Amino acid sequence: MSDEKLPESLAERVQWVIAAPNQEELRRRYDLWASQYDSDVSSVEDYLAPMATAEVAKTFLLEEDRILDAGAGTGLSGSALKDAGFPNLVAVDFSAGMLAIAEMKGVYKGTVQADLGQRTPFDDNAFDAAISVGTTSQMPAESLREMTRVVRPGGHILFTVWVQAYNEKGYAEIERELTEAGRLSIIQKGEAFQALPTSEPDLVYEVWVFKVLA
Repeated sequence: MSDEKLPESLAERVQWVIAAPNQEELRRRYDLWASQYDSDVSSVEDYLAPMATAEVAKTFLLEEDRILDAGAGTGLSGSALKDAGFPNLVAVDFSAGMLAIAEMKGVYKGTVQADLGQRTPFDDNAFDAAISVGTTSQMPAESLREMTRVVRPGGHILFTVWVQAYNEKGYAEIERELTEAGRLSIIQKGEAFQALPTSEPDLVYEVWVFKVLA
């Protein structure tokens, strides 16, 4: 396979993205996959994570909340949130190709290309909530710290967590630091579910809910 072409099968494409050796290569692979991503993971996969997270949002968030879709990709999670009654959405992703698809869906008030592993252009306490769906193995663990910064005290972070990656990629350590500093508290861990039952039946997510404290 040429480095400029997608792998032929869906399972190979998923593994090809997960196996990217660094963030720049990961960005390039997502840009290349962007035009085909939705048909791959929604039509073929019946991708369950966006809808599962939107259902949890109904319990913890208000319809008028300003919500950051962190690692928005092509906007599948934003579409699920808007369908669930949350219209005040802003998308951030580091892939221009994925964001271009997201913008066409018309579900976001704005889209921002930025790396959540670093400081983003958003002000402190700019959002009532942040959601992050399907990003545990790709986004840098520092993204949890950045989401905590941009969500106001009393707000929430909803995160679909792949527990193995959460521990291996360093999220758990950052969570401990934030908890010990009195900035973050986990208030719910949802039941495990298959996020990609067709090509990745062993990939199991849980929707975790954090409350930002300070």
